[in-house]
Amino acid sequence: MSIKERSSEGFLDRLEALRGVAALWVAVHHSMIWLVIGAEPAIWSKPLWAVHGVQAGAARATISVFGGAAAVDIFFVLSGFVLARSIANSNLGTQEYVRFAVRRLFRIMPAFWLSLLVVLGYLLTIFPGHQQFPGASEWFSRWYSDPLSVREFAENATFISPWLNPNAWTLKVELLASALLPFIVWFLGSESTLRSALALLLAATIGWFYRDAPSDLGHYLYMFVLGAVLAKHGSGQRSAFVEGSGFVVGCLVLVLAASVCFPLIHPVGADVLVVVGSGGLIWALSFGHSSKILNVFDAQWCRYLGRVSYSFYLLHFIVLYAIGHLVLQVLPGAVVIRWPLVVMGLVCAASILIALPLAQMSYTWVEKPFTLIGRRFRLKASAAARIGI
Repeated sequence: MSIKERSSEGFLDRLEALRGVAALWVAVHHSMIWLVIGAEPAIWSKPLWAVHGVQAGAARATISVFGGAAAVDIFFVLSGFVLARSIANSNLGTQEYVRFAVRRLFRIMPAFWLSLLVVLGYLLTIFPGHQQFPGASEWFSRWYSDPLSVREFAENATFISPWLNPNAWTLKVELLASALLPFIVWFLGSESTLRSALALLLAATIGWFYRDAPSDLGHYLYMFVLGAVLAKHGSGQRSAFVEGSGFVVGCLVLVLAASVCFPLIHPVGADVLVVVGSGGLIWALSFGHSSKILNVFDAQWCRYLGRVSYSFYLLHFIVLYAIGHLVLQVLPGAVVIRWPLVVMGLVCAASILIALPLAQMSYTWVEKPFTLIGRRFRLKASAAARIGI
């Protein structure tokens, strides 16, 4: 048997909308941490109740609802689910595996490289040079402090370094997981509960050993495995409990609790809560759950955000950084230090409004065309294999 990716069968608009919501969470999260708030230099490093001050508390509450760390976990579980569904058969052949890998590369790399070119254009034409601004957080101040070089650009383009686009570390994890997923799906077999349990146990054990390495695949592998397991078993028997709205609410509460109760730096406890909650949401969105709460994922704005979510995820940071850097140059330091929440809120809105049309252009002119090229490559290769070329 061969790997067969289904371009339309099983594709779910609601899952794409969920990805769009998660990308928005990352954007809001980054927008709320680039200034120091009072005596709180790093609000993301504490649980909500440990943050002091009205503005700091409001910012920390905002990124509890729009949790960037939780969004990344959702991305990974969702990728495991969607990719497992896209693989029709589980017996690997070299040619089929290569086609699968090439398609993933065409899906991920062109839009990513475009984002690096946007960063490069900003640094070479608009960026006035790195400065230390009063009120800027350590997270914001560390970006682009080193001189740009060809070597640094090449290292970023190949995922050796994420310093030009800090979101790139998640793409490295995605690509490595994509390379393993066909083998994971093959191991899971035909809805074997025992194999699924063993795969989850092994991946969770690896995650425990990598618990202090929050940028490595080992830390997140069980998330992709859980997504694949849901794809295998999700359409099975249901109960009244999981069909009720209380199930969806409970999943949302788990995701929120992780962002409220833990630092937003991927501690194991927080990740587990998000993975369980997001796994339940993905199951509910995928297999016809009746809860009206999920209707938000049918809204046009949510569907649109889902379509451009990958490009938006890649481009928002540089837009946020450019606007933030300009604001810090123009506004008096005293204003920034006195009203950081207001400044960040306005910059958040502006950066999202500017990043969305840029994401639309990236989606239309780069992301979508190259995805189609990757799909045609697979189809042509499959046709050639059938006729023995």
